[in-house]
This record gives sequence, structure tokens and C-alpha cells, in this order.
Amino acid sequence: MRYSTTILATGGTTTGIPVPEEVLTALGAGGRPKVVVTIGTFVYRTSVGHRGGLALLPLSAERRAASGLAAGDDIEVELELDGPI
Repeated sequence: MRYSTTILATGGTTTGIPVPEEVLTALGAGGRPKVVVTIGTFVYRTSVGHRGGLALLPLSAERRAASGLAAGDDIEVELELDGPI
């Protein structure tokens, strides 16, 4: 699944990448699937989490430093399920 979004500051020094409900539904693996995230050439594995009523992909300080991404950046995200459903 490919979609456009903006990286959110989620409090303190944390950030998250919103996952639209229709993307979660299309993945067909429940509300907290394990996924492979691709943003440009940066790829990482994580699980979808939930905070404040939003489905989010965590984007740690370490991953922000490695990718050059920051809160407020507009991005294209590619999500794939990580492993069997």
C-alpha cells in the first residue's frame, strides 16, 4: 500500500507516521500488523501502534537521524506486511 502523509510530532521528542484506516483495512491483518516501511530509500520494520485515536508507525530518533526525516515532513510511504498473516 502506498500513500502520502505528514510525519507528526506525538509529544516530547517522539514522532509517528499516520496510517489511514483504509490502509489498515486493505492490509487485512488487523489493527496492529507487523509491517515493512519504505520512505524513499529508507526501509525499516515495525508494528502499527495506536495513540490518541490514530494508527501510527513509530519513527524513533535513531531512525530520524538515519533517514534525515523530521516531524512536519510530507512523505510518501510504502507499507507491506512483514511475514505471514
